[in-house]
Amino acid sequence: MSKGFPVDPKVEKMDFVHGPYDFVLILSGTMEDIDTRLMEMRKSPYVSKTETLICFEMFDLQDIIDRLKEQS
Repeated sequence: MSKGFPVDPKVEKMDFVHGPYDFVLILSGTMEDIDTRLMEMRKSPYVSKTETLICFEMFDLQDIIDRLKEQS
């Protein structure tokens, strides 16, 4: 555990961001695994608010460029 935040192999990526939230996590696994992990995170005294966004498909910048070229 690091400063009250459990480290978990389901966390693929964690980015610190500016705005109403401090960071964004990308989790992997089944919906049940992710839901269980989110419920555990919300119990932490260091987590005051969460928002869950479900990603249906992930792209990297090169994927987006390639898709735009295909549409031209």
